[in-house]
Amino acid sequence: MANADGYLFTNSKGKPYLSDNVVKYGVHRAMEKLGIKTAKGVHIGIHCFRHGVTSELLETGTPIHVVTRLMRHADSNVTLEHYAHIVGDAERVASEKFSQRIGQKITQLESDSVMESARS
Repeated sequence: MANADGYLFTNSKGKPYLSDNVVKYGVHRAMEKLGIKTAKGVHIGIHCFRHGVTSELLETGTPIHVVTRLMRHADSNVTLEHYAHIVGDAERVASEKFSQRIGQKITQLESDSVMESARS
């Protein structure tokens, strides 16, 4: 439950955590304990989580207008500008699944036809 100011996570004084501190004392420490190393020059910041959530939503088929609203983008064009590659991948996967399903139906129809011929 959020506090009176609407923050979900707060420190002992009821103030929101500073994102730099979350990354420095939370994320970086966790990564170190897990043995996760980043390439030289790669910055891991709080925005990585936002990008990760957005990517996951799109990859799992959440409609673009819903993702746009959740991410508080001005409109769907903003979302598509940054995540078009993910939407494109999702469309490709959906198309492949559909093609496989159609292929299965055709195979089933052919099999049924062979069975009908054998009965005659």
